[in-house]
Amino acid sequence: MRKLVRKLPFKPLGLVRTVAWKEVLYVGIPLLIAGFIALWVAEKYVKPSPPKKVVMATGPEGSAYHWFGGEYAKRLARDGITVETIVTAGARENYRLIRNEDGSRHVDVALVRGGIGEEEEAPHLVSLGAVGYEALWVFCRGKATLDDLPGLRGKSIAIGSKGAGTRRLVRGMLKANGIEEDDFRAVDLGGIEAAEALITGDVDCAFLFEPPESGILKALFYSDAAQLVDFSRRADAYTKRLPFLRKVVLPEGAIEMAENRPEKPVTLLAAETQLLAHEDLHPAIQMLLLQAATRIHGGVGLFNDERQFPTRHVLEFPLSDDADRFYTSGRPFLQRYLPFWLANLADRALVFLLPALAIVFPLVRILPPLYAWSMRRRIYRWYGELMYIENETRRTLTEGETREFGDRLEWIEQEVNALHIPLAFANQVYLLRQHIDFVQQKLEQMSAAPIATGPDAVAAVPEGKH
Repeated sequence: MRKLVRKLPFKPLGLVRTVAWKEVLYVGIPLLIAGFIALWVAEKYVKPSPPKKVVMATGPEGSAYHWFGGEYAKRLARDGITVETIVTAGARENYRLIRNEDGSRHVDVALVRGGIGEEEEAPHLVSLGAVGYEALWVFCRGKATLDDLPGLRGKSIAIGSKGAGTRRLVRGMLKANGIEEDDFRAVDLGGIEAAEALITGDVDCAFLFEPPESGILKALFYSDAAQLVDFSRRADAYTKRLPFLRKVVLPEGAIEMAENRPEKPVTLLAAETQLLAHEDLHPAIQMLLLQAATRIHGGVGLFNDERQFPTRHVLEFPLSDDADRFYTSGRPFLQRYLPFWLANLADRALVFLLPALAIVFPLVRILPPLYAWSMRRRIYRWYGELMYIENETRRTLTEGETREFGDRLEWIEQEVNALHIPLAFANQVYLLRQHIDFVQQKLEQMSAAPIATGPDAVAAVPEGKH
């Protein structure tokens, strides 16, 4: 048998052992490649499920920021998301917390006033858009109405308490008017302390960020010792020089209609409040925050129209990609008709399934022909052996050659009988067996004829065959 195997044009026994592996490779390699591609797509594009808790920096208790934080917590709670609100000193501390300057506490999202930070300081932060105006109120002592800031040279000015975001803005506005640090006396007071110092004469001017309904503003409007600065003459110049500022108009009587305060419209400067977040904040959470912002900040305000906020207008920090999609096309399609958890699950599944289908569909077309070819190959490879033996029978064989070829045919028949072929290819197996029988019969017919041997064998060959 070993002699027989050596005479075959290839090693049949070794081939029988490797055919199964080759078939596995032919079909399995494309599947493995598709699997790896699907895993890569899942890793790169399919986000994990959104967190159940979000930490938000708001503001002092009783402030507008603190109220906004409570509203965000109520609305996100409806979708199973807990919002932990942190009481802070205001916008400046919010910015410090979300920047995580000291690494003491992680904050996911924060209300931050424009002009406090810059992208270069915190490249990992993105904006979800502006959510409202914060008017800058500049009150100065005296009865004369001021229409600008150049007259503040040499004055004592309450620029805000230490750590407040007002300080940076005040210095920027004064510097734009050519008033440097040495040209005025900065007093570290803000809020109610600054208002009291202004009324008592301890400071000449005070810069305040307060909501229009605050008691501090009403006290100053009713005070004869202070006047509100009207920026109507050069408001446009300030907004060009300091792009985070906006020109707004305080209508006549807006503070107190019964007493008609103010007595005429006043042009003010306002900074936009924006919603800052970490760039890796889960897209689903960003969408929930933006949907909540539409409800919370979308109403009519003293300085804005209905549905003016939230808006995509941002300056210091880039708009997040998810916020950009929200402002372009609104709520995600699935969230319009499905609960949040189900819409998020379906959205994640679609991100994975669509690329997967793009991979599977070509494979569905390729694998069946490839599989059929691998099955036929297991059958057709024996025809090389049959053709070789059948061609040999066309010449006169010796007794030893006839016996050897007979053994080879028996071996082929055994191997073919041992094949495990699907029913779809059974007809080809039976056809192969018929062809084996045909070659065996032809070989048997030759073995039945007299075979010339010995020295007279040449003479037995018909004439013309030498």
